[in-house]
Amino acid sequence: MAHLKLFIRFLGGLTLTCWLGLLQAGVTPVGDMTHERDAKPGERYRQVIVVQNTDSQPAEVKLYQTDYSFTADGSTHYDPPGDLPRSNAKWVALSRDAITVPANATERIEYEVRVPGEKGLTGTYWSMIMVEPITKGSQESAEALPENTTAISQVLRYGIQVVTNIGKGGQTELTFANPRLELEEGKRLFAIDVANTGQRSLRPALWLELYSDQGRPVGKFQGEARRLYPGTSSCYKIDLGQTPKGKYLGMVAADGTGDNLFGANVELEIK
Repeated sequence: MAHLKLFIRFLGGLTLTCWLGLLQAGVTPVGDMTHERDAKPGERYRQVIVVQNTDSQPAEVKLYQTDYSFTADGSTHYDPPGDLPRSNAKWVALSRDAITVPANATERIEYEVRVPGEKGLTGTYWSMIMVEPITKGSQESAEALPENTTAISQVLRYGIQVVTNIGKGGQTELTFANPRLELEEGKRLFAIDVANTGQRSLRPALWLELYSDQGRPVGKFQGEARRLYPGTSSCYKIDLGQTPKGKYLGMVAADGTGDNLFGANVELEIK
């Protein structure tokens, strides 16, 4: 997951030289962007982040923690670490919070997750480690720019999700809200907001079964699978294809949740 940030820095006096570039553009984490592990209360485990630099110059990189959540309206939140009720940010200890990755090389950063020994822990806890290149000439950088230089740079930061599941327990529950029809790029879509109101992370895939108002099957329409953490929600959209105009009864269901299947009845009118 990459997020674009724009930095504009003006250095020097009246005579300025413009230096425009994608600084540390070759710096990326290698491997899975979600580190998920089952653990028991009181357990400790280690994980590794590998950062690659494909540029011809060394790159400075900082690592820091945030919480992470999202809602069905499309908003994403990176709150201070430990703010969310199910944040595990305070369990995570980074071995280093700043590194220099040599040119055309990789660097490994270990971190340890120390699960508290509390008996009441159950379900899923998570947070995020941000990996962000440091802009040359910034206050955080050890490398200064030449005098009388203007630097304009775009820096990509990457979020690695750190997920801890406490055993196999934790209530699983999904709720559905706001079913509707939308038109996007000429496609008719069935949209519905799905919230994880349980205690455990789920990755449900949605489908919609349509029936005529006389109860005859019309078709089954498959949606995508998405990860939902407890307390988060997402808007799922399903392409209805060439379904004729008319009124329909429908059942929307979610699987991918172990032995559980969640569903809701809906009424649609395609005009």
